[in-house]
Amino acid sequence: MNENAHKIFVNTLMLTSATLVMRGVGLIFQVYLAGRIGASAIGVYSLIMSVYTMFTTLGSGGIRFAVTRLTAASLAEGGSVRRTVGSALCYSLSFGLFSCACLYFGGGFIAARWIGSDGCAPALRVLALSLPFISMSAVFGGYFTGVERVIRSVCVNILEQLSRIFTTVILLGLAPAGIGGVCGALAAAAIFGEAVSFTALAVLYLIDVRRLPRGSGKGRYIRSLFGTAMPIAVSSYMRTGLNSLGHILIPKGLQRSGAAFDAAFASYGAIHGMAFPVLLFPSALLTALAELVIPRLTSAQSRGGQRGINYMATRVIKIGLIFSVGVGGVMFFFGGPLGEAVYGEPQVGRYLRCFAPLVPVMYCDMITDGCLKGLGQHMKAMVINIAEATLNVALLYILIPRWAIAGYGISIYVCESFNFALSFGRLLRVADVDIGLSDLARIVISGALAGWLASGVPGLGLAAGIIAAVLIYLALLYAVRAISKNDVTWFKGVVRSGN
Repeated sequence: MNENAHKIFVNTLMLTSATLVMRGVGLIFQVYLAGRIGASAIGVYSLIMSVYTMFTTLGSGGIRFAVTRLTAASLAEGGSVRRTVGSALCYSLSFGLFSCACLYFGGGFIAARWIGSDGCAPALRVLALSLPFISMSAVFGGYFTGVERVIRSVCVNILEQLSRIFTTVILLGLAPAGIGGVCGALAAAAIFGEAVSFTALAVLYLIDVRRLPRGSGKGRYIRSLFGTAMPIAVSSYMRTGLNSLGHILIPKGLQRSGAAFDAAFASYGAIHGMAFPVLLFPSALLTALAELVIPRLTSAQSRGGQRGINYMATRVIKIGLIFSVGVGGVMFFFGGPLGEAVYGEPQVGRYLRCFAPLVPVMYCDMITDGCLKGLGQHMKAMVINIAEATLNVALLYILIPRWAIAGYGISIYVCESFNFALSFGRLLRVADVDIGLSDLARIVISGALAGWLASGVPGLGLAAGIIAAVLIYLALLYAVRAISKNDVTWFKGVVRSGN
């Protein structure tokens, strides 16, 4: 198991470093946009991107996860990875073109009826042109995850982001005034970035696939692809559609509660477009871990290794819990100065503190979702996600017109907790996760106490305070035996070698 753990650790470290760079650049760019176009325009563009996400899901058709599983299975069973990827490209291109047509020709209706601003229609039509690129890029992303070379796709994502940012800065200087012009410039930059990403991924795939054996050409690749992708696709369509409906309901509900158009989108933008990127920024570690654990758990399940499954699931969940509680403590006790430092907005700092207790739930749900996908429980996970999205729509429709932004906060707490409870319960049915309530209590108390102690030191700056909180947290974890000597020994062994 140490050999597997060592490889996962090294890949996770590399992937996390790359993802942190990408998210760091993205966060800096988000701060730049907030200062350049304002919270209201950020809110409008966030809603456009939420609608856009629905169409990217329609175009991708569950293909990324299907390619990851089928590629890992082909390598383990001697099948043809090339046939798998080739079939997936045909599948994804057809879905991508269909999705492109739907958004392009429906852009005017969506802008007027869903977003409430006719000026957003050109931006939606421009974004539609990127959908075939995104669909095919998802195939290459699934391939690189399946062969455990995800660092390549992440590096391409960094290239895409840098291309998008560079283009955005240029186009914003040329764009006409108003929300429509700003959103059009952002959309044009997005399509340029996606085209760069697709080209780079295709070249890297053609280079990388040469090292793999050709494998058996026999097999029902199309049938396997449809059998894996379509159930996920249908479930994804339902979930993403419900999520997009939920995002549409937020500014509309705020307006029904008495807020003006600009004020409603400013509040929505402050939470969804400003606070949550900061809250989710440190989750790069867990995003990488959740991605990398999928093929490992799939391989262990194919070999019938229940003991290895239990071991791996326990380790990654414990890592996720310890990490997320520490992040949540920092966000709660340092959220005010952090919001000021990043955006210069006290309102953002208040939202960071408000949602900080939810960080462990959101982060651990990411890990749990990765474990479920690796163990073939993806359909169960999708049913849970659809149920959560349905509940979210109902709560947003009822609560926001009555309680305004407080109703939005309540719906986030209820839905995230609902999803995690059901997902973790499902994981416990297929894997023995050895983490007890006493472990949970020790970790949570340590995180809260560390943040409280560090934030109470007078004259300690933001950066020094966060570092102090992390060091105190680690010391407390070891003192209360939330981290044991066996954990430290295991970790040293993982870092040093795979033997």
